Amino acid sequence: MSVTGTPETAPLRVGAPICDSMGGLAAAMAVNAALVRRARTGEGAFLDVSMLETAMTSMGWVVSDQLVAGVAPTVMANENRTAAPSGTFATADGALNIAANKQEQWETLCAVLGRDELVHDPRFRTRELRKANRDVLRAELEATLRERTAREWDEELLGSGVPAAPVVSVAEALATDQVRARGLVAELPTPAAGDATLRLLGGPVHVDGEPATPDRRPPRLGEHTDEVLSGLGLASDEIARLREEGVI
Repeated sequence: MSVTGTPETAPLRVGAPICDSMGGLAAAMAVNAALVRRARTGEGAFLDVSMLETAMTSMGWVVSDQLVAGVAPTVMANENRTAAPSGTFATADGALNIAANKQEQWETLCAVLGRDELVHDPRFRTRELRKANRDVLRAELEATLRERTAREWDEELLGSGVPAAPVVSVAEALATDQVRARGLVAELPTPAAGDATLRLLGGPVHVDGEPATPDRRPPRLGEHTDEVLSGLGLASDEIARLREEGVI
């Protein structure tokens, strides 16, 4: 939170449960590593996963700068501390994220915008100069970017080699051609009564060319209790007694 927002708004809560999600991914990776070790050596592992430590390791250079160089991270709003122009810029109708981190990307961006003079401007000739003059640079770029919409600029930049994309809502992101083509969202029968369907997220990885999406509906609460307990060795009368006693 301390590095999210602007100098006026920080610390600002991140808009998604980062610690929970990253902690789950770290746990899954640790389990996979332990399974590989067991297959190689026959030795199991006791895993201890910290959500706090996972969140800190996921911050990358923000924490590394502090550890290695003693450089305290600061809030950058929609800017990227490592490069400029790299961040979110205003257009005629919304925000456009641009990551012209390399010199050739910067020069290409100027060409697409029809602002070749900026390449030779002494304030912007190098990466470090652009970082030092990022506020003036932003004003120059937005003067041109505001002439067209975010999607129009996106189409212009798409084949140029300059990473760029409009900032969209969650609903808009889910409806994009890319997300639909990759099969990220699965439609399954709802566990509730009726013929309704339920839309669920799958995984971001394709395995052997196929998306890792769920292929069956979520279970109802307690639907597999008898099956699980039977698998643990309990007899049907023992399960019935547990149910009568309110244990399950």
